Amino acid sequence: MNGFRVLVVDDEPLARGMVATLIRRDPDVELVVECGNPGEVAALIAQHQPHIAFFDIEMPGMDGLQLASVIGDEGPVVVFITAFSQYATRAFDVNAIDYVMKPFSDQRLLEALDRAKRRVRERRLGELASQAASIAGTREQAVSSSPTYPARLAFKTGDRAVVLKPEEIVWIEAEDYYALVHSTRGRHLVRIPMASLEQQLDPQHFIRAHRGAIVNLREVKVLDHTDGAWLLMSDGSRVPVSRSRRRKVEERLLPP
Repeated sequence: MNGFRVLVVDDEPLARGMVATLIRRDPDVELVVECGNPGEVAALIAQHQPHIAFFDIEMPGMDGLQLASVIGDEGPVVVFITAFSQYATRAFDVNAIDYVMKPFSDQRLLEALDRAKRRVRERRLGELASQAASIAGTREQAVSSSPTYPARLAFKTGDRAVVLKPEEIVWIEAEDYYALVHSTRGRHLVRIPMASLEQQLDPQHFIRAHRGAIVNLREVKVLDHTDGAWLLMSDGSRVPVSRSRRRKVEERLLPP
């Protein structure tokens, strides 16, 4: 892919400039856009379409958590930079890839940048896999109007292979280049893009809860609207539902 475009949002000019300067040293970064006013973020994202965004949290007008919630799943990969530890849980609720505490070393910031770049690459691979699957699906529909889905899925994990029936899958979460499959027989870390896995699962029974999670609707025990929307799965996991996908999930789970 081409170089990465990065947006840095912090109302303190010195802090913002230091972060931007470090990021510009990365040869993979082609553009760094600085912003001191959270109210300008939406326009800057529309103009520059950044792949990664570094947000301070406590800012006047709109804080970084609100910004991340507004841009949603289709926006840039988010890294938070803050001097306050109490926002960490909420940060990951809005799917932040990292949470960097001030003061931080150059190495710590660059580690966060590397994590964000890996997630962007994973997204790109997922999009390509989805496009390929869509093309393949279109060709198959020319032969058969009703798609079929495999009765068993085989995953290579390390030196062994695991074969699961789709109904044994509770949910799946993204883990950088991998997917972590939570099943009734344990957890399995597999090197398969989420989009590729999604194409193999019957949409009558599986749905994306957010960009990094696919859930088996048959394994959802509770839909909880406390502090956003959550799904309580049969294995005890709590999977957040993103704002952009909440309506579809509710339509599948709630009676008409």
